[in-house]
Amino acid sequence: MRYIADLHIHSPFSRATSKTGNLQGLAAWARVKGIHLLGTGDFTHPGWFSQLKEQLEPAEPGFYKLKDEAIPPALSQATPVALPSRFLLTAEISSIYKRHGAVRKVHNLLYVPDFASAERINSVLAGIGNIESDGRPILGLDSRDLLEILLEKAPEGFLVPAHIWTPWFSLFGSRSGFDTIEECYGDLSPHVFALETGLSSDPDMNRLIPPLDRFALISNSDCHSPGKLGREANIFNTGFSFTDLREALKNPLTGGFAATIEFYPEEGKYHCDGHRNCKVCLEPAETRKIGAICPVCGNPLTVGVLHRVMELAERTEPYYPPGSPVVHSLIPLPEVLGEILGAGPATKGVMALYAKVIDRFGSEFALLLDTPVEEINQFSPVLGEAVARIRTGKVIRTPGYDGEFGVIRVFAAGEREALAGQIGLFAGKKTIRPAKKLPRTPLPLESKPLPPADTPKAPRKPNPEQLAAITSTARNILVAAGPGTGKTFTLVARIEHLLTAEHGRAEEMVAITFTNRAAREMQERLSRELGEAARAVFVGTFHAYCLALLRKETPDLLVIGEDERDLYLRKVFPEVSRAEHHILKKQLAGYVDQLNRGTLPAGGALPELLARYLASLAPNKAIDLDLVIPLCVERLSSEPALAGHIIGRATHLFVDEFQDLNHPQYRLVLLLGAQARVFAIGDPNQAIYGFRGSDLTLFQRFRDREGVATLALIRNYRSAPAIIDGAAALIRRNRQSGDTQLIAESTSTARIEWHQAPSAQAEAEWIVRCIEEGLGGTSSLSRYTARRGDQAPPRSFADFAILYRLSQLAEPIAEALHRKGIPFQLVGATPFYLKPGLKSAYHFLLANAADAHLHDHLLLMASLPGIGEATLSRLEQELPMRCPDFYSAALALPLPAGAAQSIAEMGKTLAPFRRAAEHGLALPLAEAMPMLGIDPQGPEAKRLLQLANAFGNDLQGFCEHLRQNAQATAYDERAEAVALMTMHGAKGLEFPVV
Repeated sequence: MRYIADLHIHSPFSRATSKTGNLQGLAAWARVKGIHLLGTGDFTHPGWFSQLKEQLEPAEPGFYKLKDEAIPPALSQATPVALPSRFLLTAEISSIYKRHGAVRKVHNLLYVPDFASAERINSVLAGIGNIESDGRPILGLDSRDLLEILLEKAPEGFLVPAHIWTPWFSLFGSRSGFDTIEECYGDLSPHVFALETGLSSDPDMNRLIPPLDRFALISNSDCHSPGKLGREANIFNTGFSFTDLREALKNPLTGGFAATIEFYPEEGKYHCDGHRNCKVCLEPAETRKIGAICPVCGNPLTVGVLHRVMELAERTEPYYPPGSPVVHSLIPLPEVLGEILGAGPATKGVMALYAKVIDRFGSEFALLLDTPVEEINQFSPVLGEAVARIRTGKVIRTPGYDGEFGVIRVFAAGEREALAGQIGLFAGKKTIRPAKKLPRTPLPLESKPLPPADTPKAPRKPNPEQLAAITSTARNILVAAGPGTGKTFTLVARIEHLLTAEHGRAEEMVAITFTNRAAREMQERLSRELGEAARAVFVGTFHAYCLALLRKETPDLLVIGEDERDLYLRKVFPEVSRAEHHILKKQLAGYVDQLNRGTLPAGGALPELLARYLASLAPNKAIDLDLVIPLCVERLSSEPALAGHIIGRATHLFVDEFQDLNHPQYRLVLLLGAQARVFAIGDPNQAIYGFRGSDLTLFQRFRDREGVATLALIRNYRSAPAIIDGAAALIRRNRQSGDTQLIAESTSTARIEWHQAPSAQAEAEWIVRCIEEGLGGTSSLSRYTARRGDQAPPRSFADFAILYRLSQLAEPIAEALHRKGIPFQLVGATPFYLKPGLKSAYHFLLANAADAHLHDHLLLMASLPGIGEATLSRLEQELPMRCPDFYSAALALPLPAGAAQSIAEMGKTLAPFRRAAEHGLALPLAEAMPMLGIDPQGPEAKRLLQLANAFGNDLQGFCEHLRQNAQATAYDERAEAVALMTMHGAKGLEFPVV
């Protein structure tokens, strides 16, 4: 079967798209154009995906049709041929990430044969980034990893790199792409068998590059409005099914992939080099002569597709293997008619004539491709002449550049005006010679993506101050090290020096950090430098070290954290009221605070409840999380035999962030220092944890101890001079500031920018614009609204951090990022589904999960009518912590009638919900919401339902996603996302842009 397919479009859920691009509108315009098969676009968007599932039904294998095919006409004055309109599930993913040392921005198209495959993909992508804000989601996901997800979740599907030459957002783009397929997709490159050429290139250009010979070169409209369908398209002559289409692309020389319908590439908006704002358009050779710098504004030019192709070209003439698809270069019919009438293609007169042409010839492609010119002449000789010139390539080309579409004309200036009437208009007229194509001479490869603007790093060899700290022979050393001075480098180098030059033993070394992240970083550095020997060095937090010591004596020691504490208290003290539980928790917090600050009165009596709680821990082989360090220190101090047994032979102690020590931690350092040499490093000007009990005077106290050598690191390799000077001006105002003066080794011209906004919302929008600017734009539109997009070095999402003093300030910023589809991680924030009004749905879902705990069921019970504190207390006391059949066990207990009824009704709901969820989560969750007191039509409820829909029938995966995000309060350095966090939360992290 011969059919025409446009396989890359966008839904109304994508930015800058027409709201008429619904399924009915797309099908109606497909008939006008003469297209048989359309990609749906945007199946990753929960809203659009819901519409696809509601309105489409299976047709031919892997293709779908409208359930209601009675669609309104696209043109009221035309009746096009009623072609069968079919849909293929497609999506486009925008990936912005770092690979091989550079920022990459690549768009990829996904094609899958059924809704189940799409659901599995959506389930994974929803856990990676925001798929709700835009039909084309922006993810910090490597293209190679995206392909792997597709192959795992939809093995029958395939991936096609989109518009592969677009400068800013493509596989081979001059500003953010690669030079080869293999660089991008790595070991999975053989699974890529087709490439989308984009509007600014044609097969002639691509066939100058031998490594592309094996690929099918497809063409699509990438349209954002149904009237733009078919600007480019594909012609197949094969079976009408997903499998046949895929195999035709896999084997493009066998005839199944018959032809492509192309824009003239000069009409594409990135064909030539130039600057849109400066009206500068240049050919590649001209660009090279001026060093790719705009002669008007002095900023880098946007290097176009032709230039980039010529860099990778190895031929001077295109090579087409036998059996290659035919190439049809066309001009969209409204543009042709607009030129004939001397009016814009979207004007009323042009569209009226367009409707007449469609009504006469059946469709746009029927006219431009198939109808004999003689037949067209009977309708309009001028139109007939125009079509004849288009088919033979006798057109006049004004190339596009830097986002500005080019213009392809059929008639030369003055020619149309000279034609008066419709009969014999061309007799005696000299045929206008078409403009020549721009020269296509291969260029030296020089316009590669810009390198990332990395933060300056400390040199591999130590500077004099670092060397002094590394090689000092003093027993105890205190190093005052300002930010960016190579603190971790120095500490790791000190360990390496002691192991090699002084023949120390790794198993006798203890390195203590303040965060798990810092411990991981130090362990990784030690492993790189020392290999296997590094594994014997203890590297961990104060808490991890003390817990390890205590577990030498009690291996099965149970640590009671905040989540477990409430349940533990209720089980151990069932007679104590909830109000008294709250009192106990406050007493415990006060007790811990006094311990940390060293202000606990000696021999003072503890409150009765607190004393009972503390006394209950040891018999239960338990310890409170907040008491691990104080209790460990107290036992080591009062039990010398125990200390000798569990400390072992520690000869060297290394302590990071020494300025943040509290009193129990300082006592531990002194205890270990009785037998070990101490190397402490920190910065008095970074002491920000006083509210947690840290005491800067302890740094000064240790400095003043006899025999402690005091050193300083003063060379900052991280920050620009302006930033160091600005920080120093503030630090000088501190009541207890350190006296170390930093020297800036960086020559960066980075600056501090001050912006005062009239509102929180305006501030958030300004921040988002700055991020888009720093990224060089997240889309073609934002590329041209960014204030200094050409000047900014390329960044990835993870290069940006937004800091604030209080967590409450994050919400408007997060909302602005969400609207723009910019991926972000909100460190320490409450997700939308844990907010009042929706939280019961979260607990309902967790209670349905296979790994549900007693805690999950109890929280759900607390939201039900008729269940009060007495019932919850009984359930807590009587049921085990893990209860496989909670509802049967609960109903076996003597409970009030109202409570028993609520539990029974909920128990009856769960099994049907789980069965229904096997066919999709969203519908049964929506049906359960009223029982949970939630309006399923509310905006936040709809958001949760759309997210559920993206997971298809994967209840366990959805619950894991919700639970993981509910607990994701720590910064994940692996996430390719903008970081939002408090200034305290940012301690110890580095970002190029803050």
